Amino acid sequence: MKSLRKLGLNLLTLALLAGMIYIRLTFYGGLNLSVGNGDTDSYIKGSAAPLLAKDTLTRSRLFTTNLFYYLADVQDCKLEVVSYPAVQTETYRAIQPCFDKIALFQNILAVLAWGILAWVVSGRLNGGYEKLLATALITAFGFTPAIADWDSVLGSESLTFSLFAISLALVIQIYFMLTEGEFDGKFPVVITVLAVVMLTFWTFTRDANIYTLLVLLVMSVLSVVAVSKVRKNKTLLISIVVLIVVMLVGLQSAMLSRRWEAPLANVYNDLLLPHPARVEFLQGLGMPNPKSAAYHEWFIENAPRAYARFLLSHPGYTVTALTSELGGIFSENTQPYFFSEDTPARNALVTVNDLLHPKTYLFLVLDILLIAGLFFAAFRRKNVIHAGWLWLMTWLFLSASLTMGVGFFADSVGVTRHTMFAVEMFRLMFWLLLLILLDQANQRDETVGAG
Repeated sequence: MKSLRKLGLNLLTLALLAGMIYIRLTFYGGLNLSVGNGDTDSYIKGSAAPLLAKDTLTRSRLFTTNLFYYLADVQDCKLEVVSYPAVQTETYRAIQPCFDKIALFQNILAVLAWGILAWVVSGRLNGGYEKLLATALITAFGFTPAIADWDSVLGSESLTFSLFAISLALVIQIYFMLTEGEFDGKFPVVITVLAVVMLTFWTFTRDANIYTLLVLLVMSVLSVVAVSKVRKNKTLLISIVVLIVVMLVGLQSAMLSRRWEAPLANVYNDLLLPHPARVEFLQGLGMPNPKSAAYHEWFIENAPRAYARFLLSHPGYTVTALTSELGGIFSENTQPYFFSEDTPARNALVTVNDLLHPKTYLFLVLDILLIAGLFFAAFRRKNVIHAGWLWLMTWLFLSASLTMGVGFFADSVGVTRHTMFAVEMFRLMFWLLLLILLDQANQRDETVGAG
């Protein structure tokens, strides 16, 4: 009887997932429609052949987007539709030869990514109602404009969202296979290899992703030290070592490529040099007169380190600078690069979008409260499932916090866009935590009723 119920629930979940995917594929117009932005030319240049050259990891753009545009063979293609919101040249999407393949791939990958994440999360919940709710919520989260519109933009955002959704799904699957004694045979090894590959591609999509990977590695190493089951698993140990190498290569790539130079110059020019007290602090670290010939050389060699020391030495400024801008950071939930037809379908998408991606940093506070609730539940009931979800949500929260800090302080221009991924992580966490706590509460009620 239980097996029939499980089969029926799985079929119902698949039907719901198929319905959500159908909506995603039909409500947004052509999947090959695209629009360029101010960064698209740099992705095209970064993909110039030969791809595997000495400067592969030190070009103006990272390896994943370079590889992606290289495989799309766009070097001889001309952008026909480009949007610059800063000067109010937003436009509608169009089918652009060569770039239509990129848009199509980004859309298909996004559908697969959020579908996989919904399926994995629903599969790790116990209640039937919670499984269906997870399928609907997670796909709706990824299929509404705050995420889905970026699949038509020729940038790095679509790949960042999609590759992370797949990586998160695989990490969840690996964690529970290990804790529930399912880590046997070839399937877990395949899943682990896929996770390493996805995390690697995701890391080399944006420099800020390296720091998210750092959090995952720190928590994984702590788990190796504390949990013998992890320590004895050679597949996981090898994977952790590989990801450590990926992180170190990523950090070295970010520094040697000097991709940080222009954003950090904005920070110095806008936030540090106009203030005498801050200039005095930096001069104490050896900074020459900003108008002198020696300044540029000092900047290249010392600017990142000096800026980090400034932030650490002025915690009041660091904290208040970020917290005072949270309202602005959370103030957007749609992309600014293209217009969409005002149809009933679009209006319905926007309504759901505003519910799932609200423009308030209250979600950050609610995440903290819900994680605290999950912590007390895990501590009180000493259940590996609760502990597993707590581990995963802690990773997401710390990753989002660090990524937001890096995105906020690394540039003084386009802060909302640079922190967008972290904002969406916080929003996604809220819905995941609600699903997890609801599932636990209902299971607790069933246990009490049975007793």
